[in-house]
Amino acid sequence: MNQGGSADGSSSAKLPESVDHTDPSRDLAGVLHDVSNSLTVLLGWIGEARTKGATRESVDYALQLVEQRARMARDIARHAIGASSLSSSTVLDSDDDEMGRVVAEMVDALAVEAERAEVRIVLRGESAVRVRGPVTISQVLTNVVLNALAFSPPGGVIRIRLSSVNGEAQVEVSDDGPGIATEMRQQLFEGGSTRKGGAGIGLRYARSLARSSGGDLELAAHGGSKTVRGATFMLRWPSSGAAAPQRPSAARINTHQLSGKRVLVVEDDDDVISLLETALEARGAEVVVARTAADISIPKDRRFDVALIDLSPIIDDVPGALAAVRLGSPSVAIVAMTGNVNGLPDAIARDLGGCVRKPFDVAEVVAAISNAMGGRAQKHVSP
Repeated sequence: MNQGGSADGSSSAKLPESVDHTDPSRDLAGVLHDVSNSLTVLLGWIGEARTKGATRESVDYALQLVEQRARMARDIARHAIGASSLSSSTVLDSDDDEMGRVVAEMVDALAVEAERAEVRIVLRGESAVRVRGPVTISQVLTNVVLNALAFSPPGGVIRIRLSSVNGEAQVEVSDDGPGIATEMRQQLFEGGSTRKGGAGIGLRYARSLARSSGGDLELAAHGGSKTVRGATFMLRWPSSGAAAPQRPSAARINTHQLSGKRVLVVEDDDDVISLLETALEARGAEVVVARTAADISIPKDRRFDVALIDLSPIIDDVPGALAAVRLGSPSVAIVAMTGNVNGLPDAIARDLGGCVRKPFDVAEVVAAISNAMGGRAQKHVSP
């Protein structure tokens, strides 16, 4: 594994105050990343079930894992928007299980991905320590092992060793990858990625999940055992008999918060669109999506209260796109969503009712919408 960090820029537009991410299950980027992980595993097993010559037993086994990961993805997403789980197992459940069983099930779920990477996953040791939150543990370890698979060479081995120390469960994950450069070690859990296609979210989010549950995820001081190349990570998790950490629960949705409001969402990322539609509609809003600047064709009789706009799809002509939005809704409150807000032109910043930095929390988006509509109302109060 070899990931690096990246610094955030600042903006001339006023940004909302940073939200408290002590409850990582509300971290939008982390949630989408882990839902994506679940879908990766799910799609792998669907492909396995469709393999020519697959037996009835192998298909049933694949479908069992598909159902498990689909439920996990749904529960993670629902908790992120403040909704209750629809299944008996939730991201923050109080159920407990033996750490050994949790890890073994995670390894089984990643068998297809390991085969594709031509890498063996070897599980050694035992841990009968009972631990809380088996789904959260699986999220954490899935992030670590998928990273290890990405950096392991064909024919490599990922070694997972279970142990128990003073009643605490420990899981060591070592890979045969290139290791982590010294200058990158301090930034590893801060975000950013040097892996092609990587988002730099997995390890950051995995550590926040572990710490919020009373455990921790660390990089071994010198890359692990002298006999093992690559990187070694250690997950520590308290037993279910230990005092449970005080974790803030996701606030329940106020289903009337945006009741009757029409929201235009300009966004080209399917995952973000899905989450915003679910979150805003759950709060009573009517959501219309435009994926490109060309899609912003609003009938004159169709007025919007707020436009939630990702700048990427309209970056070629931001002023023109904003003008098109206002053509149908002159008093619309516009909130920008962008991961690159540094140096936002003043002419654009002045036209915004708010700005949300990506990655964002759903609560940030809802707050920005409310603030923008409040500001718009003040502007139109008669003197």
